[in-house]
Amino acid sequence: MKHHRFVIALALSACQASAPVDPGTQDQDGPTPDASTDAADPPIDGEVLPDASTVLMLTDGLRNGTTLGHPVGGSFGPDGWTVTSRTDRLWFAIPRFTAGSIEFTVSNMSNANLIEADNEIFAMYEAGHGITEPIRYSPEFRNNHYKAMLRVYGSDEAGRVGEQKLMWGMCPSGAPGYDGCGCGSFFEEPYAGNGTWSGGPERLRIEWGNGITRFLRNGTEVVAIDWSTSGLQFGPSNLHFSIGTARQSAVDSAGMPIGAVFSDLVVTGTVGSIAGCQ
Repeated sequence: MKHHRFVIALALSACQASAPVDPGTQDQDGPTPDASTDAADPPIDGEVLPDASTVLMLTDGLRNGTTLGHPVGGSFGPDGWTVTSRTDRLWFAIPRFTAGSIEFTVSNMSNANLIEADNEIFAMYEAGHGITEPIRYSPEFRNNHYKAMLRVYGSDEAGRVGEQKLMWGMCPSGAPGYDGCGCGSFFEEPYAGNGTWSGGPERLRIEWGNGITRFLRNGTEVVAIDWSTSGLQFGPSNLHFSIGTARQSAVDSAGMPIGAVFSDLVVTGTVGSIAGCQ
């Protein structure tokens, strides 16, 4: 039933794709993972990583329940995954993309349903070292060593309504994957952007690599974070991301915009090594 997949594209050419590779943890009625090619399980020390020119791609329309994600609430239909409660989220396990991008379309998200002060529609995070899913807000996500989050301010946040904030944090000190950092760390959270949301389709993209993280809305850069001089590399043990976040289950001022519809997810990236303290 789950026809969406990772494919391998050499030299950044998605046209020359290999046979489908199962991306990892599946529901019991899904395909059985192939242990020799399971892309979602990151290589451990001593294993051979794909060449840096090998790009992995995940496509998932998020329609009619055929998804590689793990829903925590919401509902699937012909148009995509619809938010039915402020605490809904949909999480995914992906390879350790030390450089990559995640993009999706959101529709029916307008200033009328962007009410919560913090509409947190995307997160990416360290999920290794025994961290379980659905990840808890505190301390595992709140103090996560590789915490990234996209927030759209709602009408309850006067002065910033509709603007977008991108958070980006890195700490390579390993287990437990959250709380205090045992070596150098990096964190920035700029916000900017047009505050008008009409409810029409919006293509949102987060990309990272080569010391830069960017958020783009409909192909236009909104914010960029330069971590090239930090001396750090992006290299979590296990990498997960979610549409929606754990924060709204614990913080009253945070939530998802009810009625928003997410679809046409595309994830690409190159796999690299786990980062460590220098």
